[in-house]
Amino acid sequence: MSDDERLTNLTEFARLMMQWARNAEEGMTELRAAQTNSEAKIAALADAQNHTEESMARLSDKMVELAAQQAHTDQRLDALIDIVREGREGKPPQ
Repeated sequence: MSDDERLTNLTEFARLMMQWARNAEEGMTELRAAQTNSEAKIAALADAQNHTEESMARLSDKMVELAAQQAHTDQRLDALIDIVREGREGKPPQ
């Protein structure tokens, strides 16, 4: 192999190495952008999860309140039923 051929081969190798380096840098830039985008989406998901947990806690509190109100309504309805039954059986209300 002549010196000119060696020089041509080295020049071509250097050109290929430069192209690979540019390709690698472009890939890294794309990966950085994708990572930034992923981090933003993860942060948004975390915020949404916190909001959901807060909403579930409020809903749980409301369900406890509703259950208590339902029990009170049931007691009042039972009392009304007793009054109606007594009226049908001819007993005066107390």
